Amino acid sequence: MMNLEKIKHPELKNHINMIYMHGENQNQTAINKVETEIKDYIYNKEFIISTKEEKPLKIPYANDGEYLVPIYTDEKEYITAMDYFSLNKIENKEYIIEKLNYFKKIKEDPNFLGYIVNIARVSYIINPTLL
Repeated sequence: MMNLEKIKHPELKNHINMIYMHGENQNQTAINKVETEIKDYIYNKEFIISTKEEKPLKIPYANDGEYLVPIYTDEKEYITAMDYFSLNKIENKEYIIEKLNYFKKIKEDPNFLGYIVNIARVSYIINPTLL
């Protein structure tokens, strides 16, 4: 198993920044291209994934049972998120380092909206169609 310090995903951070930039320019074609690059990038990479009792941590989104699962691109983002969780009274310090397909059945859950990358900063949701 990898340790926290070895997880680094500057490429994903760059892709996310590009999506925001293309969004500001309303360039859907470029956004679609970057989303394809994200899909290719995340396929075989391991991420820091928040868990609770060995299950993915569910962050409620809206009021109808829908949720996101936090993941992090690196140790610094994980530590920042733990501060964010403390401020928002979310108790969590558990994580695993795995590929995003580790929780195999999660994609089948209609309430699963995706993985939220770096929840405490400008974040991005990797929706299930990219998994």
